[in-house]
Amino acid sequence: MKYTVFSYRYAQEILEHPTNLPAWEEITGVVAKAPLFVHLGKSGSNAKLDVVQQCLNTWFDRALAVEHGWAYHPLATRIKKSKLAADFRKGFPNIRIQAEVQFGNMSRWYSDIFKLQAAYSQNMADLGLSIVPMGSLAKRIDSNVVTYERVIRELPSANLSITVPILVLGIEADEHTLEVDLRKVGFPLSSLTKRNDKHKTSEKNRYRLVHALFTGTDPASVDDQSDTGPMPSPEVNIPDEDN
Repeated sequence: MKYTVFSYRYAQEILEHPTNLPAWEEITGVVAKAPLFVHLGKSGSNAKLDVVQQCLNTWFDRALAVEHGWAYHPLATRIKKSKLAADFRKGFPNIRIQAEVQFGNMSRWYSDIFKLQAAYSQNMADLGLSIVPMGSLAKRIDSNVVTYERVIRELPSANLSITVPILVLGIEADEHTLEVDLRKVGFPLSSLTKRNDKHKTSEKNRYRLVHALFTGTDPASVDDQSDTGPMPSPEVNIPDEDN
């Protein structure tokens, strides 16, 4: 996908420094390869809604946690009983980055920023990454979805309280983006977006679909018997103070 960058507290400059360039290239490389999952008519009341964010989230789970070794749902605070979990975190040779991928309601983004600040304040991360949709993409997901435009308008107002450097990436589809038509896969949309039973059927189906993309398999051939591929497990350990 195409991405637009907002550098809060010089986050981009930090990541583009030669010592951190591998982190910058990994992050932007993952984002650039992200596909778009669409299902025309997903909403009976709004024909403009066609992007299925649950599949996009699962794609980032696979890309970051499995393909690139980011910790999956690590604790965002040293208070273990708080159960406050981030989306991802990874320690590169010279920098630790915590990432939040948000395609949901704007209110959830504020929680993401709190988690970035909490980890930074407790020496668990050095820099935050926030991946959100551009307005053009958000309006195809749902109403009141977080947008890059709103994020960059509101984040600077917290300059005295949010002290962690944050790289904000606003993403949107362009002519190079792979579009996956979910009407052609071997299960209904509800089997991708809802938890059907205690075994988390919809989550497994999303991983089946994403695994096909990572292995070069035609998504149209995927059904509920296809291989899920590797599924990440939450990180439960708290990093040492000096890591």
